[in-house]
Amino acid sequence: MVRNSEVLKQQLLDSVAVEESRLNSLRQENNEFENNLRAIREPDTSAALDFDNQLTAAQLLLQVETGDATFRVDHLHEYRARNY
Repeated sequence: MVRNSEVLKQQLLDSVAVEESRLNSLRQENNEFENNLRAIREPDTSAALDFDNQLTAAQLLLQVETGDATFRVDHLHEYRARNY
């Protein structure tokens, strides 16, 4: 029983590490979107406007993913704190 608990704890720690790494990657990607959007903040052609719209839509989806990843990391930390 103790061995199973240790295995579960290690799996939890591994999951936290993976999720935190993913969250950091998502945050870096969001920063790249911000930089690209700043570069074309005032689009003056239809192509630039289309690109701005595509970036904005992609960034919105990225923000949803970031929120989801944050939620998972927070709950994994809570679970670890309560159980280990």
